[in-house]
Amino acid sequence: MNKSKFLFASSLLLISMSAISAPKVYGKLNIALNNNGSDGVNEKEIDLISNSSRLGLKGRLEMQDGLVGLYQIEYQIDPVDGHARDEVRGENGEIKVTDSTFTQRNSYVGLKGSFGTLKLGKHDTPLKKASLKVDLFNDLKGDIKNITDGENRITSFLGYDSPVFGGGVSISVSLSKGKDDGVVGTDLDGEFGTNLSASLKYDIEVIQFVIATEKASIKGFDHNRLGMMIPAGPVTIGLIHTTTESTVGNSVDYDATTISIAGKVADGNGRVKFQYGTSDKSAGLTQTQIGYDHKLFKNFKILAYHTVRSQDAANSDDAHTGLGIEYKF
Repeated sequence: MNKSKFLFASSLLLISMSAISAPKVYGKLNIALNNNGSDGVNEKEIDLISNSSRLGLKGRLEMQDGLVGLYQIEYQIDPVDGHARDEVRGENGEIKVTDSTFTQRNSYVGLKGSFGTLKLGKHDTPLKKASLKVDLFNDLKGDIKNITDGENRITSFLGYDSPVFGGGVSISVSLSKGKDDGVVGTDLDGEFGTNLSASLKYDIEVIQFVIATEKASIKGFDHNRLGMMIPAGPVTIGLIHTTTESTVGNSVDYDATTISIAGKVADGNGRVKFQYGTSDKSAGLTQTQIGYDHKLFKNFKILAYHTVRSQDAANSDDAHTGLGIEYKF
């Protein structure tokens, strides 16, 4: 290769390399000492647990005409037990547990431009994201998934997020596979496009407000959701209200509401949290929580929580008290 061709090829390589940002490794380690005071649950009373710790890789590629390529791969890990453990409360109040070395979270490739953002892969539905940050105990023992459905992270995901317009308005839409309503009582998925989720969000300094819907979810439900966060002086008030209707003979139609209040203390390094949720998914299902987070330095905090979950239908009470550490990188 002559000198001019070599310089030309080298220039193209340098241009290409400069357009691709170095992949970023990120993650979260959240480990707590948890006291389980649940009735009739065969677990250790006091145990060290991982609260949805995760590890991911993401990056972007600058392209022509203002286009940006996006990618992300994220997995849930468990640095305590060496495997990822996920708990989901069933419609009758029972806890269903899944275990694996890694549990895939939001992982996708995407394209971003003036038109908005497209994503393909596995991702939270717009209805799940409509919970905003109202759930102050997300990923802990008091996650709102214990009292409501609709917290769906789906595969075969095709999603679109619009740019912000009209002074704070944005739209999100996704398509995926829903439950096959022709095969009641099975886990068979329907065709791609049978699951539709969409949201309309209004986000300005004094309020975050979002309404969302999801049809033919992978668990066999239709959902509608209202999410709201309002700063009120030293505190922030949050609300999530979700209606659920069965679509494949689950015979479970219900409403679930969660209200949260959080306020900063200790020169802004501490945060006091209170949250109350109620659901008629089963008779007398409520979830009451208090907690405190304290930031020691950037991305490192200690946390304490106490959760009480009651069900009249199952005549049971769950109580969890924990003290933990979280580090984000």
